[in-house]
Amino acid sequence: LSAVGEDGAGNDPDGDGVPNAVEFAAGTHPRGTWSRSFAEGATGPFFDIRFALFNTHPTATARVLMRFMTSEGNTVSHFVLLLPLQRATVDPETLPGLEATASSTVLEADAVVVVDRTMSWDATHYGSHAETGVAAPAHAWFLAEGATHSGFVLFYLLQNPSATAANVTVTYLLPSGPPLVRSYAVAGRSRYTIWVNREDPVLAATDVSAAISSDVPIVVERAMYLDVDRQSFTAGHASAGVTAPATRWMLAEGATGPYFDFFVLIANPGTQTADIEARFLLPDGTTVAQRRTVAPRSRDTLWVDLLDPRLADTAVSTTITSLNDVPIVVERAMWWPGDGWTEAHNAAGATASAANWALAEGEVGGPDAAQTYVLVANTADEDVRVDILIHFEDGG
Repeated sequence: LSAVGEDGAGNDPDGDGVPNAVEFAAGTHPRGTWSRSFAEGATGPFFDIRFALFNTHPTATARVLMRFMTSEGNTVSHFVLLLPLQRATVDPETLPGLEATASSTVLEADAVVVVDRTMSWDATHYGSHAETGVAAPAHAWFLAEGATHSGFVLFYLLQNPSATAANVTVTYLLPSGPPLVRSYAVAGRSRYTIWVNREDPVLAATDVSAAISSDVPIVVERAMYLDVDRQSFTAGHASAGVTAPATRWMLAEGATGPYFDFFVLIANPGTQTADIEARFLLPDGTTVAQRRTVAPRSRDTLWVDLLDPRLADTAVSTTITSLNDVPIVVERAMWWPGDGWTEAHNAAGATASAANWALAEGEVGGPDAAQTYVLVANTADEDVRVDILIHFEDGG
């Protein structure tokens, strides 16, 4: 309202090359120095979606602009003010224009904000999945996990946040044989869904990874569901893609035994065979190592429960290393219970450890009797002290 200094129409306080007047006309954030994106999202009679936002700064207020881009090409904006160290929940289904639609989301803020998304389905919430936002759109994305056999239903979700239409190429990497390549056009400021099972007979009943490229920066997620006894989406998980392969990956979560089934998914999008070592970190500090190869432009699955008797019934973290420096992509999937899967979760590995981590989402009790776990892996050779600080939505 002042138009003084940085606030003038022609000024650009966030340094993104777009002056304030243009940001105002486009409905974007004039001080959007931080951003996160989500390709997946749906509302309506079957799906419920919520976003958890957490301002990690101890003294600065965060001004957050959320923009929801629907599959019909519409954009709905919502503003959130987060006080220092405040957590807030946003339910898009309560916003006009988002009552029943598929959508992607872009968040911009003038401070660092951690954002997680949870989707539940059916009125009873018998299934759910969760994911955190990605930092920015990119020209390349990779997905290690994926299956279309045995009742699995697989979707790729593509978000194009720019005004320019995107030409997207998906290279489907199979357990054996040559990849399958398909092209797609994604309109500007919209989202696009690929139902992988129906794309080609080769993809109708297989394990599959993907390498995705676009001439315009986009955001990519994958949602995978399991239909059991004629019930749609009995279990399911969703994960964002990663923007580059790497030679080392770390997975904090993992459990085997009669209740959990634990899988590590490895994609090799390159043209050379990858010689890999999987090292499993057990609670008592001992490790179990396994070596194998992953052929070029293909994928592999490690069912961890079956790899070694010491891994048959335990909590476990994992590191995956490419011994010959061929970059790979690694994800972790868990399904439960063991006598008939009705739940699942999945995540890509981390390529680096860090001294500080923040999680926006968390719930205990409530109508769904929720439980929350934080999984910590120490990949170093010395003991580490970990302090966990929990922030409640009421400010406690």
